[in-house]
Amino acid sequence: MGGGNFLDRVAAAGERKTARDQGRNRRRAAIERAIRFPALIGAATLALLAWWLSDWAMWPWFFGGFGGLVAVLVVARRTPPMWRVTVPLLVVGVWLLTYVAPWWWVLLAGVAVTGAGVAALVMLRLRVRRWQTLGALALGVVMVAAGWVMLALDAARHARQTQQELNQAHDEAVARILPRTPGSMVNFLAERIARPTPDAVADACFVFAPAARQQLADARRVPDCPAAIRAMAAEVTAAGDYVNNLTLSGQASQSNPDGTLSVDACHLDFTGLTDDTPHANPGPQLGRLTLAQQRGQGQLIVDYRSCAS
Repeated sequence: MGGGNFLDRVAAAGERKTARDQGRNRRRAAIERAIRFPALIGAATLALLAWWLSDWAMWPWFFGGFGGLVAVLVVARRTPPMWRVTVPLLVVGVWLLTYVAPWWWVLLAGVAVTGAGVAALVMLRLRVRRWQTLGALALGVVMVAAGWVMLALDAARHARQTQQELNQAHDEAVARILPRTPGSMVNFLAERIARPTPDAVADACFVFAPAARQQLADARRVPDCPAAIRAMAAEVTAAGDYVNNLTLSGQASQSNPDGTLSVDACHLDFTGLTDDTPHANPGPQLGRLTLAQQRGQGQLIVDYRSCAS
């Protein structure tokens, strides 16, 4: 009798273990079936979002997607078809995320943790795993906030850097096209004053720094630099003589201790013209100019004084 009871107990224990194993397997299968579609949607969303963030990088799709699909087909041929698509998409998404700023990882992980916390809150209603659910929600919110703030700071820093690069490129371009010597500066201004088309007036004002433009306008008692250039142009009596016969003596320029050049353009000579020649003074004197070299190249007028001052 004792032996029979023992065998019965062993058989019953085996049956209970088998039933428990079958129950666990059924639960695993049910969970697997339940998460198939959400996992596919999540992997596809991650892959597309990471693709956009990576500026549409293509190599992860060729190698990660194709390689992941082949690996699934070879290693796990019995895997359900939906997982055969989900796994390559997940591989591609993670690979694409390596192309983006690390704070995007924090933000996306925070969204996923927050979503999981919300789902647990809805399903469990805080009856079980209360602190785990609330902790996941808090962690997810913190990660989302931290990722968002750091991405905003990175974007602002990138915008400042881009603007600095644009300003530097602009300054380099300006320095290259400015007149390089006092004589070329005087000739440049004389040519624009002699033929004051809108473009010529704009070019003439271009070689003045903002403060010097206002000084020129104040000296001519006009509101701005273009009006001052046009006022000077009104004094031109012979444009050809003014442009072609103008010379600046070597003594008209001198170096200053701060590296600038002072140019006296109040005593311009007009070669070949005498007091008996018609239009002996074919145009206005330009004034006293202070030139500063820009980035080792052209000169900019940084200070202006009228000849009467």
